[in-house]
Amino acid sequence: MKKQEMLTAKQVGERIKERRADLKISMPELGRRIGVNKSTIQRYEADGVDPKRSMIINGLAEALLTTPEWLTGLSDEKEYDSYTVCQKDIEQHIRQYLDTVSSVVKGEPHQQLLTTFLGKIIDLYSVFCHYFADAMVEIDRVAEDEGLKQSIMRYAIEVGAIEERVYRKEMELPIEDMKRFLDGILHIYDEGRTKVKMDDLFGIVTEAKERLSEKNNSVAP
Repeated sequence: MKKQEMLTAKQVGERIKERRADLKISMPELGRRIGVNKSTIQRYEADGVDPKRSMIINGLAEALLTTPEWLTGLSDEKEYDSYTVCQKDIEQHIRQYLDTVSSVVKGEPHQQLLTTFLGKIIDLYSVFCHYFADAMVEIDRVAEDEGLKQSIMRYAIEVGAIEERVYRKEMELPIEDMKRFLDGILHIYDEGRTKVKMDDLFGIVTEAKERLSEKNNSVAP
């Protein structure tokens, strides 16, 4: 099989432009993602980028949802499997957890209790992901609203302030659920009025799932 060689700087610039067009993002937006201005992106696309400048290439690849290898010509695979990337990252955390529990926590009942807590936290985080996805969809919708764009220009409204309100509206409840759960773990062995029972702790997760189900059913066609 023929060994692939790095592209020239000019060809890398062409790939940057190609990928930006694929994703339908503007030069200013790409610049924002990597912390440079529009003119720098123009220069990258017109004059190119040295493929050996790994810091710039890696930043561009991440912002353009591709790989450094594709940008520099060492791979023909433009797309990467984001699920695989996420899965790999999560599996690393799980391996670290298992190593810690098996080497530090003595006794299977204690290990099982911690594993149960972790499972419930993951359940809450799954609910969190649904709300986060809805928040991002709404933020994207707001960003494309031409009327809102005109109002922002006319009244000098900060876009970030609008996005913050959208995000806060969607995320307040799931984040509060996670805070209540972690606070419950803190008080599970307390005595007196702050004591939390295991059933109450797991009830937080059940309530969160039910609330998400009701939310999804309310918007279903």
